[in-house]
Amino acid sequence: MQAFNFSEPKPIPEPPFAIWSKLQVAYLGRLNKRVLKSYWQEVEKINALSEQLEDTFIDPSQLEKSLNQARGLARRDLLVKHRESLYQALVMLRYISQTRLGLRPYDVQLVCALAMLDGFIVQLAPGEGKTLTISLVASIMGWSGQPCHVITANDYLAERDAKEMRPFFQAGHLDVDAITQQMAPADKHQAYQSAVVYSTAKQLLADFLHDKLLFGAMPSRARLSMQALKGEQTQFLMRGLFAVIVDEADSILIDDATTPLIISAPEPNPLLVEAVYKAKDLVDLMQPRKDYEFEKERSGIKFSRSGEELIKKHQPSFPRLWHSKARIEDLLYQAIMARDHFKLDQHYVLVEDKVVIVDESTGRMMPGRSWSYGLHQAVEARAGVELTDPSKTMEKMSFQNFFKLYHRLTGASGTLQNIHHEIFHNYKVRILEVPSRLVSKLSVKPYQAYVNQDKKIQALVERLMLYHQQGWPVLIGTRRIYDNEKLAQVLDEKGLPYELLNAKHLEREAAIVQQAGMPFKITLATNMAGRGTDIKVAADVLAQGGLRVLMLEPHESARVDWQLFGRAGRQGQPGQAIPYVSLDDELLKEHLPVWLKPLRYLCQMLAFTPNRLISLLVYLSQQNAHNKAFRKRRLVNKNVKDSKERLSFVRSTG
Repeated sequence: MQAFNFSEPKPIPEPPFAIWSKLQVAYLGRLNKRVLKSYWQEVEKINALSEQLEDTFIDPSQLEKSLNQARGLARRDLLVKHRESLYQALVMLRYISQTRLGLRPYDVQLVCALAMLDGFIVQLAPGEGKTLTISLVASIMGWSGQPCHVITANDYLAERDAKEMRPFFQAGHLDVDAITQQMAPADKHQAYQSAVVYSTAKQLLADFLHDKLLFGAMPSRARLSMQALKGEQTQFLMRGLFAVIVDEADSILIDDATTPLIISAPEPNPLLVEAVYKAKDLVDLMQPRKDYEFEKERSGIKFSRSGEELIKKHQPSFPRLWHSKARIEDLLYQAIMARDHFKLDQHYVLVEDKVVIVDESTGRMMPGRSWSYGLHQAVEARAGVELTDPSKTMEKMSFQNFFKLYHRLTGASGTLQNIHHEIFHNYKVRILEVPSRLVSKLSVKPYQAYVNQDKKIQALVERLMLYHQQGWPVLIGTRRIYDNEKLAQVLDEKGLPYELLNAKHLEREAAIVQQAGMPFKITLATNMAGRGTDIKVAADVLAQGGLRVLMLEPHESARVDWQLFGRAGRQGQPGQAIPYVSLDDELLKEHLPVWLKPLRYLCQMLAFTPNRLISLLVYLSQQNAHNKAFRKRRLVNKNVKDSKERLSFVRSTG
């Protein structure tokens, strides 16, 4: 049996919550060790079986016999319950992986596979082989004959993983396909017939809502059978929901969970178009803090006396439908948000004179998506492009509620710290933290703190030039496209060569990432480089200390920061990550607790930026942001639950 390192991976610090939270963390830690011990005992049995069985699989007939036996048990939902049979199936899958892919699953990957088959979501360090682990689990779930969906972070990863794992699945008598946004409905329908389907959460939910909208509800077997007898053409895309495996589970199940996906249809509304332009012109006459103030807790705007007078003065120029006080204030709220909050090259980009939304968590464009309630038109008016027709909502559902429809839910991620309670509260699924196979050699330096962004960028570029002279490859991570391109301009002035990776350069992503670990390479990337990306580092670079990662600005979630850091030091390789922060960063301005804001102002006035103090402010700001987001997600979940209860009451009494 291979050696295994039981040292714990470097965690994100636990928040100083109440006593009950600390007790919960301690309890989960003990439970985690006990469960891990039982899985390692099972892996010892699998290794013992490997010595007996793997030589017999050289005979194709014996391999075929074992495959048929495992598939038969899986179709009767008995394979996972009969552990001895499950061990034999994993030995067979390990053999197939080694012969077809040249990859032999490590013991730690078998531990994760066993846990995921039992319904855990596993935390596995970046670079430890989640893609192959997920394939082991998907094979066993696919043998059941029911649909198995594998969720990836984006279309590129869905296509890549399906292509790379196809020889493995085919050897196990399973067909696999990837579904992307660009596919035609007929191609999607065909792809959904595969045993294992790779896709994004957005695409699966969109197709689910498409089928629900088409049939008024999910089509029943009886209804589909009647249509078949009548010779009618069924137009549904999916073949149902059964098992789902979520890669990067924290991002998809937590960060994006409460965002609703809306299926809508354009509906011409010339009066709204006129009102949007009127609102833009009126907002141009208003000044923040003089005519209005944001009410962050209520997510609204309060108009001052001068603001009210401006509204009253210009109210007759609006279409009559917006003459009521409530409606005109809603319209002005969207116009103010379009001016003060939604920024070009941060929240959206312009492509062929059209507004295209950018996913803030990944930095990727989301073509075909639009904001609702007139906000999209307000942003278009602010951007100076032609207004699209507003959309009428046909169907909508949050990702949180969508994943609850699956019979089996599991997943994996490298960053699941501090969300055990929320995952269990929302999905009734537990997290299992699996120690890394190799000792981490990633060195994460303390925050480098500066008074303002200009001084921060200057210091970062000076360090970058030093690293470049020594031949080290450097990955610089930014939150926004704007900062990404601003850094590019600075590097142009310095004469430094670089590759630019953001939502505007999707077509070159694979080529850029492939070369990012080569000597002297400089890569400027948004969050696109933070999920599912494996940068291959040259051997001579590893000998000199590995890839260098510089983070320009901390995110609201420390887990996103650690995803970026995890691009270096993968699979026990050396690497270094250095985070930068300035006192005028968005995180500190928006999420620093109120009682600490005077301290930030004082530090700015005195140009006083001790690293330890600023690191503490960052930590408290991220914890505050996490708590706000958790409360918001819990409120959305409660509202959905209350709505269902009210609907149930109406039905029972109606």
